[in-house]
Amino acid sequence: MKKVISFIVFAVIVVSCSKPISTEELKNLNGYWEISEVKTVDGNTKKFQSNNNVDFFELKDLKGIRTKVIPQLDGKKQSNGIQEHFSVIDSANATYLKYTTEYAKWTEKVEKLSADVLVIINANDIKYTYKRFTPIEINEQ
Repeated sequence: MKKVISFIVFAVIVVSCSKPISTEELKNLNGYWEISEVKTVDGNTKKFQSNNNVDFFELKDLKGIRTKVIPQLDGKKQSNGIQEHFSVIDSANATYLKYTTEYAKWTEKVEKLSADVLVIINANDIKYTYKRFTPIEINEQ
């Protein structure tokens, strides 16, 4: 019983420590992001050194679009053509991205957002840590 009470107290503390992402911080969402780490509910972690796909976020007035793109060697980015529209929602002392496509609707929690780091938790409590995408530069000589 003590373990259950301890867990509940811990959960309340964690939830109460959450805070929404500020309007100023939300500006950091714009741009290209690549997944650097995925952590599952059971604690398994997978780290990514590089990715074939990058997520592009474009946010304006708390509404935005997320698109998967593939960086090309010439510096351009090729889109898969699928746009996921989302809106930013502050609720229960946290910030969420609420997505809508013609096929589905879902919500993800933004746990952290800075100029270089983005952490998103999906409905299955899988934590995706992104880093700002830096294109590979090939110098021709």
